[in-house]
Amino acid sequence: MSSQPHDSAPPRKPRSPGQGQAAASPGAVGSPDAPRRSSSAEAPALSWRSRGSLADEVAEQLRRRIINGEYAPGQRLPTGAALAAEFGVSMSVVREALSQLKHDGLMQSIQGAGAFVSPQGQPRSFRLDDLPVTPLGLARIFELRRAVEGEAAWLAALRRQPDHLAGLRQALEDMATAVADGTDGTEADARFHHLLAEATGNPLFLELSRFLSAHIGIAIETARLNSIRQGTWQLAHDEHRQLLLALEAGDAEAARTAVLAHIDGAAERLGLAVTRA
Repeated sequence: MSSQPHDSAPPRKPRSPGQGQAAASPGAVGSPDAPRRSSSAEAPALSWRSRGSLADEVAEQLRRRIINGEYAPGQRLPTGAALAAEFGVSMSVVREALSQLKHDGLMQSIQGAGAFVSPQGQPRSFRLDDLPVTPLGLARIFELRRAVEGEAAWLAALRRQPDHLAGLRQALEDMATAVADGTDGTEADARFHHLLAEATGNPLFLELSRFLSAHIGIAIETARLNSIRQGTWQLAHDEHRQLLLALEAGDAEAARTAVLAHIDGAAERLGLAVTRA
């Protein structure tokens, strides 16, 4: 992708081929070979078509940083001038990008103080805030988990990396330790399922997991407390272990079967009526 002056750059004199004209590098934003960046300091300058498309790209990068936790809820964002310098765009582009984030509910402006990540730190475009914690509400969460986590497990078995498996083993161990210590292990259980989404290699599964985290967390906590009261926590633990074994073996069908068996088992132990395909 050839480099073009952005909207505020003055006209330049023609140059001979290769003189001062850098071709798009493999790391340029939008390049099919672009590696994912985990640090905001590594963000490349953007130099593309129109101010609108530039604003979309800046907004998308900032959106990912917020969703991935690089900018925490309530944290002050860099100044407009700093963002303009970092991305190599004009202030008008930055303003349009921030306006998109504000519209999405990811950012709020405080006069005289700057722009801040919204307290919830998540987009408002997909929300379940009004879902009641009732048997019907929980059943609906479990139905949604079947649809999402079944496919996530299938993909994760094919794409998981050694660090994903190591994290899943640790989460499983932490669940057992938590029960032995007299706690319910909800955090380790939620971490296990979050790692499952991450192991798909598809960032949209991870973003959806973050969207749903509060409600899935309620379902996990309710199921774990119920299992401890009933003395059936070992069943849930064994279900997680079967899923981990399938992921380690790279068996996609077994992984999907295992996660659905776990979700269905948790729902049954809660006495929930969950419709299955």
